[in-house]
Amino acid sequence: MPALTSGDRTAELRRTPDGVVLHLAATSSPTSPTTSAVMTYVERPIADLLTCSAGRPWQPNAMQPEGWWISRRPGEHRAGCRTGPVAVEVRLSFDPADRLNLELRWRNTGQRRLGDLAVGLLLDLGRLTDCQLTLPGLIYNDNPSADPARAVPRLGPAPGGGFVAEEDRLPIPGVNLEWRAGRERRWLSVFSRPAARRSADGLVRYGSLGLIRREGPVVAALSGVLMFDGKQDVRYVSKAETESTDDGYLTLLPGEVYTQRLVLDWGPQEYRGHAFRHLVRSGRSLFGEPGARPLDLDEIIARKTIALDNRWYRNGTVAGYTKFSDVTGNGPVKARHFLYGWTGQALKLAWCDARIGFESGDRSRIDRCRAAVEFYLAGSSTRTPGLRHNAYQVGSRRWTSFRSGGRAMVSSRAYGETINDLAEIIALFRSHGEPVPPSWPDALVASLKFLRTALLPDGTFPIGWRLDGAPVSTAVSAAGIPCVLAALKASAVLHDSWLLSEATTWLTRYHGQHARTFDRPFARSTLDAACEDKEAGMYFFLAAYELFRLTGDHLYASWAEVAAAWLLTWVYVWSPEQDLDAPLRAAGFNAIGWPTVSVQNHHLDAFFPSYELREFGTLTGSPAYVAAAETTMNALGQGICAAPGDWGFQIIGEQGEAVFQTHWQRRGHANTWNPSWVIAVPLANALRLRESTR
Repeated sequence: MPALTSGDRTAELRRTPDGVVLHLAATSSPTSPTTSAVMTYVERPIADLLTCSAGRPWQPNAMQPEGWWISRRPGEHRAGCRTGPVAVEVRLSFDPADRLNLELRWRNTGQRRLGDLAVGLLLDLGRLTDCQLTLPGLIYNDNPSADPARAVPRLGPAPGGGFVAEEDRLPIPGVNLEWRAGRERRWLSVFSRPAARRSADGLVRYGSLGLIRREGPVVAALSGVLMFDGKQDVRYVSKAETESTDDGYLTLLPGEVYTQRLVLDWGPQEYRGHAFRHLVRSGRSLFGEPGARPLDLDEIIARKTIALDNRWYRNGTVAGYTKFSDVTGNGPVKARHFLYGWTGQALKLAWCDARIGFESGDRSRIDRCRAAVEFYLAGSSTRTPGLRHNAYQVGSRRWTSFRSGGRAMVSSRAYGETINDLAEIIALFRSHGEPVPPSWPDALVASLKFLRTALLPDGTFPIGWRLDGAPVSTAVSAAGIPCVLAALKASAVLHDSWLLSEATTWLTRYHGQHARTFDRPFARSTLDAACEDKEAGMYFFLAAYELFRLTGDHLYASWAEVAAAWLLTWVYVWSPEQDLDAPLRAAGFNAIGWPTVSVQNHHLDAFFPSYELREFGTLTGSPAYVAAAETTMNALGQGICAAPGDWGFQIIGEQGEAVFQTHWQRRGHANTWNPSWVIAVPLANALRLRESTR
């Protein structure tokens, strides 16, 4: 009976004198028949790729089979063996998209209950050259930018390293490997189709996915057991915190079957470091549920506007939007302050207020925006021209900034966002014929003059600056990309073609540093994390999209496209079930479309460029990006307070910063930590999307 074939791929189970071998191959150049050749991706005894461990701690050892049987039929190959009372059956078949379904059925053939089991696939490809790894939301090329002093998911060195997590931690439940084989680059993805196991007490458990170090990285698709830093039965539970756990072990009653449904996808890779794009494409195809849409854009805007109004504060010339509400029972009670950029987004709130004012004819909102900008520009200067403080403390009437090493620091991420928002406000006012004071564009000019002198020797921006303009650190990071975006926005407002050219040079440096090969993926934009994070890639996408929009050059569209795909590795394509008594379950929460945060912060939040992703997809004729953006915007309508007491808030429109879909902090809950970005970012997206869809 011949091998299974589909498109340019071949798969089969072969009997050999020593057992059964798994063979996977592909045509290296299917578009060029004259140069194509069949290349082997996997050729291993399947017993070496399966594990069945009994007892604690579990051991990632190969099975010791007691004989094999094999069946090769048209469209499907099967093989099976047993080890002690546990029998396993392996089934192979291709799906219509040329992906390989690999099903493992583990059965207790004995007469007694079997506990403390760990079973699954250990896909070992041997020693790989120039290998890159993606475990969505958790590991990106082994997280080279993560602070080595903190507990963060990593494989670590061979032998003995490894990280295996619950499937519900993965936005796309899959693992991607990319490596070099001779002159060719290759990739292989392993997906799981998660199936919840609910115990008698209503608790939900899933299988587990990860990577283990041997000669090379080994893809681990297991029945639920965990590993952190090479140590079994350790779970990552909060920022830089782990705990021992006895969770994840499998129990099989006599005759009971545990089934793993896996999907394998593989092929040649054109651009080094970009194989995660296959993971995104296949993942979004395999998991096609639409997600939730509890509110339409008008409803989101109406609720968020009420929350916006609650943050407005004015006392004489002091004018702005507070980072937290001071309403009792409305989230954390903090000292009243304005924060510009990052978790405050004070000028983005001002832009939203003015935008609503122009749309509704409400002059008071436009005046509030004007007062907020005037207050910021009048008082935020440091002793370094063009460099401004990040915050204003209302109670003490002091301008302050972040702290690093016990000293004041102006964050480049937060400052870049704020300059960007100022440029957006100027553009908004001009588009509606509203007078713009000369001091506003003058402030843009001064900020850009500072940025020109504030680059590191490698031509990128530091994580931040001391008040004298000196860089806080020379560490490689993507934290300063918002400064590039600000320069691009300012170039249009100031009609400055030279500034556009400079910003292009700056972004080109970041492209070479991060996006050309992803050896060092986007990192360190989430200011409390110090690791690979969604927001660092988000700002590169926004800057590349803006550069494409301004120039029409498709080179920058290609940059935006790969950054968009990287962003989508952080976005859930499926919705994990919650425990029977979990508040998220009672609320009918659906995780599809929600992005996670960083390899250190494994929760969901609403920070995502939904509007720009949709517009980029529309502009480039990429319906997949349009659909992804709309799914996310729809999903983020969940958790918004509709009436006092809803989701733990007293003000309509409030929304918690974090949703805990896993055992990272409080599984099945959402928090009530409500910094003002959770108003500003979703509201700004919704206002722009509503206009673009009218």
